[in-house]
Amino acid sequence: MRLNAKPDDIVIDFDGIAREMGYGRDRPASSLEPVLEVRNDRLAALSREPRDRVAWVILTAPSKALRAWWRGQLNVAAEDLTVIVPPRGVLRSRIFQDPDRPGLKLKLHQMEIVDRWFRREAANDPGVFRSGCGVSGDPSDPLHPWNEVEGDDEH
Repeated sequence: MRLNAKPDDIVIDFDGIAREMGYGRDRPASSLEPVLEVRNDRLAALSREPRDRVAWVILTAPSKALRAWWRGQLNVAAEDLTVIVPPRGVLRSRIFQDPDRPGLKLKLHQMEIVDRWFRREAANDPGVFRSGCGVSGDPSDPLHPWNEVEGDDEH
């Protein structure tokens, strides 16, 4: 992506957003919700961009089924999807050489995540994910503005 993105392209990357918000790779679980909220806001903002605007949405979507779901959500044609899967050995090397990943415990945990990704990819297992809409057709994401409680001043 870094080699192909132009300066005016949009890049939406969970890890990049976390870094913008001051979280490193060893971030607390409590950072997940605020980072996801920013990421989801940026994804929603794509709908207001001109159709010819290029956006790079970086996801760790193991399985063709999950990537198809994301393509549908983002209205991306199959030929516009780029899947980059470095070999497991390259990922292992990156994890163990990255100074932003402190401690062996974190590195081993991240290797478990890599192994789980490859298992899900091989099995075409999208894992558990929600459609984004309930039976009524309303957004099921509790962070969606339609689901905010009136008078909620936290957002």
